[in-house]
Amino acid sequence: MKIEFMYSKSTGRSEKAEEALKMAIESTDPGAEVIYTEVFDSEDARDKKFLGSPSIRVNGVDVEYGEREPDEYQAGTRYYNTPEGWKPYPHAKLIANTILEQQAKAQK
Repeated sequence: MKIEFMYSKSTGRSEKAEEALKMAIESTDPGAEVIYTEVFDSEDARDKKFLGSPSIRVNGVDVEYGEREPDEYQAGTRYYNTPEGWKPYPHAKLIANTILEQQAKAQK
């Protein structure tokens, strides 16, 4: 399982996003490999198909968008709809669900 934590140079790595990622990994796949990727500017965001900081992908699949492509890419802060309202990081359950979906897909 390859998990990519993408963040923009301007916003840095979010402590709360890293905490959510850690919780999701601990509950689903403690051996998962996490790769940190920094995105430098809007051109780099477009090249890397970066949806905003932070973005987390599991085996290349975005935890929120799945495999569908968004209309645009950006290097600024990304917001997620969580049970507590809009937050600048994803909920651990969203990440865990994507990990579980990718595990099930790999077993087919």
